[in-house]
Amino acid sequence: MTVTITRTLVVALVLVLTATGLWAAGAEEEPAAATATEKETVFDPATGMTWTAPEYGGTLTSAVTVFPPSTDNWWNLGWAPHLIGGVVERLAFADWGLSRDIWNGRIYSVVTPEMTTGALAESWSMPDDTTFIWNIRQGVHWHDKAPMNGREFDAYDVEWNFHRYFGLGDFSEDGPNAAVGAVVGGVGIESVTATDQWTVEVKLTKPHLDVLGKFLNGYFFVHAPEQIEEYGDAKDWRNLVGTGPFILTDFVEGSSATWEKNPNYWGYDEKFPDNRLPYVDQLRSLLMPDMSARLAALRTGKVDMMGNVGDAYITSIDDLESLQKTSPEIDVWPVYNPASGVLYMNVTSPAITADVNVRKALQMAVDRETISATYFKGLGDPAPYGYVHQSSKGWSWPYAEWPDEVKQEYTYNPERAEELLDAAGYPRGDDGYRFKIEIAQFSRYEPTYPELVMGYLDAIGVDSELFIQTSAESGALLNADTHEYEFVASYYGWFGSSGTNLTWISQSFDGRSHNKSKDPRIDALHLAAIESTDLDEFKSLIRQADEITVREHFALVKSSSPWFSVSQPWVQGYFGEAGMGNGERNTHLARLWIDSELKQATLGN
Repeated sequence: MTVTITRTLVVALVLVLTATGLWAAGAEEEPAAATATEKETVFDPATGMTWTAPEYGGTLTSAVTVFPPSTDNWWNLGWAPHLIGGVVERLAFADWGLSRDIWNGRIYSVVTPEMTTGALAESWSMPDDTTFIWNIRQGVHWHDKAPMNGREFDAYDVEWNFHRYFGLGDFSEDGPNAAVGAVVGGVGIESVTATDQWTVEVKLTKPHLDVLGKFLNGYFFVHAPEQIEEYGDAKDWRNLVGTGPFILTDFVEGSSATWEKNPNYWGYDEKFPDNRLPYVDQLRSLLMPDMSARLAALRTGKVDMMGNVGDAYITSIDDLESLQKTSPEIDVWPVYNPASGVLYMNVTSPAITADVNVRKALQMAVDRETISATYFKGLGDPAPYGYVHQSSKGWSWPYAEWPDEVKQEYTYNPERAEELLDAAGYPRGDDGYRFKIEIAQFSRYEPTYPELVMGYLDAIGVDSELFIQTSAESGALLNADTHEYEFVASYYGWFGSSGTNLTWISQSFDGRSHNKSKDPRIDALHLAAIESTDLDEFKSLIRQADEITVREHFALVKSSSPWFSVSQPWVQGYFGEAGMGNGERNTHLARLWIDSELKQATLGN
């Protein structure tokens, strides 16, 4: 069986593979655009696509797999944005109008300063290496909802929020938010001061190379001060007030969420600047943890799209094929995410995988070439990598520089794998097995891949058992000092990061992984990286750390393979984007519109 590559999928594959260095020279040319309908159309300069002209109205519905426990990102840093994205805003986000050749919007956390534009802050500057200035946008108003009642937003709101995040001013006795501190590690905040109604000055304790990157990826949503002062926090969705294009108006736990259009939103479409946002009147998210239910909803038109919103990607190519057979009109948008489902190897005793020769043997036991050609239906790239994907030129240890013996350790060779296990003191027993290992996998990922790996391990005499974990279990595993599993495919898996964002690359080496590495070389390089103020030096430190992860086999490398966002043909303006920066899960939905005539004609009602 093969995946049906529709016009949309080919265009998207060309874009993504070119951006990640995976599209081969001489590959099939992008097909000509589909014949335009009689309806007025517009050309999208960012994506190169032609859409029907933007129109206002309608409801955009997404199928999602998760809702957060609260709407206060102080308490639920990475989860709250599932509900507050598009409601509560940040100071800056990704530039929606930027060419997708420059900003690959499908990898939501990879946002560098060059890919960024102002949101609540109109601009920013650094007059010296320890002073950061936010110039706050004028004319922004809080939602017309108590207790804010539409008052004007200003710099003092920003000051209040940063004081809350960092334990400054009136919040000095509360201390800083630990989760925020982990995200902005290395940036010392001395003070945050609104010097007037439209200017915020941030003083750093020392220079830092990636101050803006830390702020962009730090979940710094600007909550309504009066709301939190009145209720004590922003946990209850009923009290949530923001400045964004949507207002959260209904939430049924375990069922659905509904947002209504903010009629007084300040923003305009970056691609079509005469158009005030948002286009749709309403957003809805329907909670559907079961994939078969989500696919059925797509087939019947009950939902309009699935993807990063609510963690509802299609991760199985078999599921994609099934959908395409019954609903070939649905648009498919692949995103290549090598980190998704990578199996980390536990490198600490008493785990069997603490022995690097065992890790080498397990690496050589798995045939990525065959998996890419069969399981990933030719859409996977089996090339090996370390903590930084090879597509990130200048940041990763280049494969061309790997010694031959290291390259051989990443080449399928089950005979050599068995020799290494014999030499390591693990001969086959009477039952044919050498030892048993346990694999923990976060439920977000499709379980078939580790099951394939288990088959390869079985062939060299390694028995294995798979454990599927909830987000709570995976998070607990992350925070524990040790764990009992030899392999982990976990929630916070950044192995194979494919971006050049300083924040995420440096954090990849700070111990936030499930291999529980406590390598002093990695620690020293990470500390040097967060202290560095020279970009070339920083890149060199990251490359050195990446080389260590390659040589030490910190993870069982997984083919770079696609997940898929999907959308109905009547959803216009969408190119598979995951969002507009880290945590901006719903913000981009304000920039999409529905071709109501096409929807009616397609559904026949």
